[in-house]
Amino acid sequence: MVRRTHQDDGEVGAVVDVQEIRDYVRNHLEMDDEELPDILLDIYLQDAFEQTIARCNRWPRYEKTWSISKVAGSTGATLPDDVLIPSIMSVMAGNQQLVYITQENAERAYSQVAEVGGGMPAQYSIWGREIVLWPSPGIDSTFDMTVRGYRQPVWTNEASTIPDIDESLHRAIAYYAMSLTYSAQEDEILEGVHLARWDRDVASLMRSITDPPRYRPLVMNGAGAPLGGASYVINPPADPDS
Repeated sequence: MVRRTHQDDGEVGAVVDVQEIRDYVRNHLEMDDEELPDILLDIYLQDAFEQTIARCNRWPRYEKTWSISKVAGSTGATLPDDVLIPSIMSVMAGNQQLVYITQENAERAYSQVAEVGGGMPAQYSIWGREIVLWPSPGIDSTFDMTVRGYRQPVWTNEASTIPDIDESLHRAIAYYAMSLTYSAQEDEILEGVHLARWDRDVASLMRSITDPPRYRPLVMNGAGAPLGGASYVINPPADPDS
C-alpha cells in the first residue's frame, strides 16, 4: 500500500525534466522504482499531461505560425501535422484575412458559384486536415497562405526531456499522477486530495499563463514611464480670481 505522508513539497519550480518528476512523485509517496515502476508511472504522467493540456487549447507556449500553399492540381492546402485545428486563430492570404465557414455551409453556399479563376477567395473551410478555399481559385491555381494558431503538444518519456508544458505546471501533473497511484491502491481519500490539488493549481495557473497583456498604468505625476512609455502631467484649471 502507498504510505500516507505529509512531507514538505520543497521549492516551487524544482521539478524540471521527466526524471525529476518521477523522483518527485516517488519521494512524495515514499515509494521506489520497484513499487512504482517507470512503465506504470509514465502512463500516469502522460495522462496527467494530456488532462492538464485539455483544460485549455490556447496555451501561449504552443503559439505558432505556418506558411502553407495550395498547389496546382489540389483542391486545398494540407495542414502540417502539428497544427491543432480547433485552435486556429486566423488564415491570411497576403494582407487579407479569410473568414472561416463550415464545410457543409460552404458547399451549400458555393455550389452554384463559379471558380474565382485566379482571384482572391474570401472564406475557407477545413476538411480532412486541408484548408479549402471559397470560392475556389481553380484546381490548377496556386495559392499561398499564412496560418496562425497553436501546435499540438508532445509528450515523451525520455528521462532528460523537459515536458512540453509550461514549467509552472510541472508540479500539477505530478499531483495528478499521485492521485492515479492512490486510485490504483483504492485509497479514495488521498486520490481525491491530490486530484483536488491538481485541479486547484491548474485553474489558478491557467489564469495567469493565458492572461492577455494589459495596458501599463497611466503615470499621473510626470515621472518617466517604464520601457519608454508615455507619461502625462495633468494641470489643474487656472483660478479665475488670480
